Amino acid sequence: MKKFIKTFTDSAKEFKNLNSLAAAALLIAVHTVLAFAMSFQITDSLRISISFLANVVIGAFFGPVMGFVCGGLGDLIQFVIKPTGAFFPGWTLNAALACMIYGLFFYNKFPSKPFDFKFMVRCILVLTFDTLLVNILLGTLWVNVMYGKGFMFYLTSRFLKNIIQLPINVILTYYTLLFVKNIKKSIKKN
Repeated sequence: MKKFIKTFTDSAKEFKNLNSLAAAALLIAVHTVLAFAMSFQITDSLRISISFLANVVIGAFFGPVMGFVCGGLGDLIQFVIKPTGAFFPGWTLNAALACMIYGLFFYNKFPSKPFDFKFMVRCILVLTFDTLLVNILLGTLWVNVMYGKGFMFYLTSRFLKNIIQLPINVILTYYTLLFVKNIKKSIKKN
């Protein structure tokens, strides 16, 4: 329990570090660019994007508290710059929760080598948890509230899309964190 609380307190302290704030702001910008440049709207309720990778890095670098704030801010900025329909706070909550989940499980944790089995299992568990809770359950609830066709109607399509995309997201997450692990050291040095 102490380790769990320490994760949150250490993450909250990241707000006092100017380098952390600047890096988080840049990662929010990266998230926004990826959301526009590398995002494909399949239907009104389905979109494929790799912008979540910026949130994974925010969570790994700065933890769950800063992750929650940055995830929510990134969604709001994305909406202000290029709205894709009416604003719905559920999507902002989803973005904040996802980034908090990444921060909770990836904060200061990175793969140690090109294939680190233990870390790969961590990626699988974290992304499965995020996919089931945030993308499938809450996402389906928000789409149902917005469009009203019925929970099961949306659950089926969202479940299939997310389960198919899950292994790809796990691999992208693993190798993104492997790639950026040395950047964290340079942020802390300065």
